[in-house]
Amino acid sequence: MKIAAAVLAVAAAILPLGAAAHPHIWISQGVRVVVENGAYTHVEIEWKFDPHASEDEIPAIDEDNDGRFSEEEIRLLVRDMMPELQKVGFLTWLNTGEKDFRPPKVPDFQARIDNPATFTPPEWDRGAGDGDRLPDNKSQPMVLPPKAEQARNLVYTMRFELPQPVKSFSITTYEPDDEMRVEVDASSLPAGCTLDKHPTYKSEFVPGTPVFADRVTCRLP
Repeated sequence: MKIAAAVLAVAAAILPLGAAAHPHIWISQGVRVVVENGAYTHVEIEWKFDPHASEDEIPAIDEDNDGRFSEEEIRLLVRDMMPELQKVGFLTWLNTGEKDFRPPKVPDFQARIDNPATFTPPEWDRGAGDGDRLPDNKSQPMVLPPKAEQARNLVYTMRFELPQPVKSFSITTYEPDDEMRVEVDASSLPAGCTLDKHPTYKSEFVPGTPVFADRVTCRLP
């Protein structure tokens, strides 16, 4: 899977696009929570890939080209992609106390196609900054997939089990090289959850243009 390869390369409200508009892939992240007996037990994140990235990936997953993912297609996706995501901690950090940690268990996973697209970011230069990082003889032009007649999103959903039921936690998802920009959809936040920037986690493809990661913090009364 190409996205799995992009994740391996790791091992709009953040900044104005003109300031640090590098990412090759843009992801809108939704956040949901599971509450049982007055405590958080799970947190779920939903990744909506931008339409260009989606059209690069959907045909490789939707092998019968019927516009949806069958159980077998999702099984093959999990087989090929989940071990690679696990190697990089699912690009996610959790915190249920004083110290951030990676999700301790493999999440429940689902995938689908949103058609028409429910996330369409503004157009941006996916190659911006490449020349600042790579010498001319090694840089390669971005090759974008053809646009579909109707924009679509590839959507991943991952539900993480928290180590123990808690009254509060935070979750931060980011890719440090800014090859993939993960931006939280503020409209997705559940009651009791707030959005801010993590004070230290940042993506920085071009030196001097850091993009600090979105952090969601949830608290119960």
